[in-house]
Amino acid sequence: IQHTHYTIHGSNVMVLGFGRTGMSVARAFQSLGAHVKVGARRSEHIARITEMMFSPFHMQNIEKEVGNIDIVINTIPHLVVTANVISKMPAHTLVIDLASKPGGTDFRYAEKRGVKALLAPGLPGIVAPKTAGQILANVLSQLLAEDVIARKENGE
Repeated sequence: IQHTHYTIHGSNVMVLGFGRTGMSVARAFQSLGAHVKVGARRSEHIARITEMMFSPFHMQNIEKEVGNIDIVINTIPHLVVTANVISKMPAHTLVIDLASKPGGTDFRYAEKRGVKALLAPGLPGIVAPKTAGQILANVLSQLLAEDVIARKENGE
C-alpha cells in the first residue's frame, strides 16, 4: 500500500478464491470500505459471495473483471494472475499473493510491466485464516495512515 496513491476506502479490490483465507480477506477489505469483487469457480461459492454482499465473478472471466482494480489479493495456489490478466490491469494495481509458493501470479511479467506484486505465502499458514485477514487489514490500515501523513507533509 505504501506504493500506491490511494486509500483502501473506496478502492476496488479483487479477491481470488473464496476458501477460508479468501473469505476473511474479502470481509476485512469490505469492513475498511473497499468495493470488493470476489472470483470463484464453484457455483456454491458464487452464491455465498452474492449473499455476503460482495460482487461475484467466475474465474474464467478474470480478464474482463480486472480492468479497474486497485488491489488484487490471490489465495489460489496455482497460476491465475497470468501475463494476460496482468496486461489488462491498470499499471497502479498492487498484487498481493497469499497462495503457497510459488504463488498464483506471473511475477516476472508483473515486474516487466511495472505492476507491484508481492508474494506473502506464509501469513495464512502461520495464523488462522480469520486472524490473517485481520492482520492484513491492520497492516494495510497502518500503511495507509502513514501514507496520508507523508502526503500531507509533502503538500500533496
